[in-house]
Amino acid sequence: MPNQTQIERILRIIQILSAGTKLTTGALLSRFDNDVSLRTLQRDFQRIQAAGIPLRSRKSKANENEWYLDSASRSFLPRTLGLNEYLASYILRENLKVFRNTSFANEIDSLVDKIEQIVPDDVFMRTEEIDPSQLYENYSAGIYDYSGSDELIANLMKAILERRNCFVRYYNANEEKNKGFYIEPRRLVYYSGSLYVVGYIRHFDNFVLLAVQRIHKLKIQDSVFPDEPEFDAQSFWAGKFGLFAAESTLVRLKFNKGIRHHIEGRTWHPSQSFDSDSDGNLFLEMCVGLTPELISWILGWSDYVKVQEPPELIEMVKERIKAMADIYKGGKSK
Repeated sequence: MPNQTQIERILRIIQILSAGTKLTTGALLSRFDNDVSLRTLQRDFQRIQAAGIPLRSRKSKANENEWYLDSASRSFLPRTLGLNEYLASYILRENLKVFRNTSFANEIDSLVDKIEQIVPDDVFMRTEEIDPSQLYENYSAGIYDYSGSDELIANLMKAILERRNCFVRYYNANEEKNKGFYIEPRRLVYYSGSLYVVGYIRHFDNFVLLAVQRIHKLKIQDSVFPDEPEFDAQSFWAGKFGLFAAESTLVRLKFNKGIRHHIEGRTWHPSQSFDSDSDGNLFLEMCVGLTPELISWILGWSDYVKVQEPPELIEMVKERIKAMADIYKGGKSK
């Protein structure tokens, strides 16, 4: 590292510690490749403190001075922002379309605005020819409109962060009525245009998925729920092909070679595996539940796909096709 002036060293020290890092004097010396003396570094510390910047020190377990900045002052010197990091903020905003028309969208815009304030001039110059918001678009259909759900979404986030019990009144579509019960909200989930909350119902020892738009009432309780049981996302989603849960079964599907480019290269399920035959047809295997979502997805590929295993799924698909055909033969629709 070339020789640096005192101001350059001071700015570098503040930048390192602004990330929340706690470093001993020896560790800081190594950041400068030991090209500065201990005495020089101590003078730098004195200048930083004399400028009113709350640089603190404490003794480490090895009895060395460990230096850090107060948490309230860690943003004193923002880190350098690169072009891709700047553009990533716009991509992230575009991928949060589900929050549009809510107050949370304003928070997202505020975050992007703050990022723009620390973008170096050279990065701005490289984006003069195009508005960064035009770089990327998340084209989605069927996104639910959560305008008017600001308080509900904010309270769900608050309850998750503070681990607070909640009483909810929820519309049960199967029974066509509202039901009231207590949940321990663990996380929000975005899926296919809608928001869901994963909640633990302690009375039934079960994690459930609730559609946010069907929560008609949510009241945060004073009580804090315990850490156990922890939410294991991997096991929760393991057998699901979508949102519905069912016992996992080995499913084998044969896709016509004409559409294999639409199938391979994508992650449909963590358990998936592919192989092909001599004609170029593609086979997809995965362990999933035999749910309405799976059947609808299969039917979406029309006559380009054929279920090979298990026999139960073959019959379920046949029944759905027959029911659909009956509608167009004058039969009753559901």
